[in-house]
Amino acid sequence: MKNSIAERVYDFLKNYPPFNLLTSKKILKIASQVSIIYLEKGKAIYHQNDTNHKQFYIVRNGGISLYKNSKDQKSLIDICDGGDIFGLRPLISKENYLLNALYWF
Repeated sequence: MKNSIAERVYDFLKNYPPFNLLTSKKILKIASQVSIIYLEKGKAIYHQNDTNHKQFYIVRNGGISLYKNSKDQKSLIDICDGGDIFGLRPLISKENYLLNALYWF
């Protein structure tokens, strides 16, 4: 593999489910198609009711809080950290996001 970014993505993905169940060849193919984003603390990845981004997300470093707005309060639903996947359900169901995703560290 000649792409050092794809190599690093491969080395990361191979350690986490469901990627660790795939062949090296399949993981390499996925790794070569990954887009990497860097976020500042407090930056939203998506908001509740946004149209899905036609992709899912995997946390490399830091944490993502998934929360829901209801009336005048926010309810924390989950916290994602290294290796966690989020944003997959709206992609599969072809629906809008039901939660907010916020990078918090």
